[in-house]
Amino acid sequence: MSSVQLYRLVHTKWASQAFDGEGARLYGGRWNSKGQRCIYTAGSEALAILEILVHLNNRAALTQFRLFQLNIAKQDLLRIDLSKLPDSWQAQPATADTARIGDDWLAKQASLALSVPSVLAPREHNILLNPQHPKFSQCLSNITELDFIPDLRLTL
Repeated sequence: MSSVQLYRLVHTKWASQAFDGEGARLYGGRWNSKGQRCIYTAGSEALAILEILVHLNNRAALTQFRLFQLNIAKQDLLRIDLSKLPDSWQAQPATADTARIGDDWLAKQASLALSVPSVLAPREHNILLNPQHPKFSQCLSNITELDFIPDLRLTL
C-alpha cells in the first residue's frame, strides 16, 4: 500500500495539541469555518515552513516551532482539482467559498484527508485532516517529531 508523507509545523506552545484541530475550530481557516475542527498539514517540509513563515513578522520566531511528520495511505486522500475551485479561492482574506468546500468535506467524512492547492505555491498541496473521520486515530499512531533547526537566512 502506497503512502503519503505529511508535515505539520506547530509553535512549541501548542505542540501537545498539534493534531486536535482546535486552532482551526476556534479561528477558522481558508478551508474551514469557525466551529469546524480540521488539521492543516503540508505535502512537503518546505511548504510547511513557507505556510508558517508567511504569517510571521520575526524570522527568529521560527525557532519556537516544532516539526511533525506522519504518513497516511494514498487511498485515504481525496484531491481537489484546481479547475473546480471558485475564482476567489486565492483571495486575501479567504472567502466563505473555500470554507464551504472544506466544511462540506468535513461533514460528509468523504475521506480522511483532502488535498488542496497552496495559495502560496498552487502546484504544491496542503492536506487537511478530518479529526472526526473513523480512520483518524490510525494516522495518529505514526506521528514522528523531526529535528527542526530553521536557517535564519530565511527572510520575511
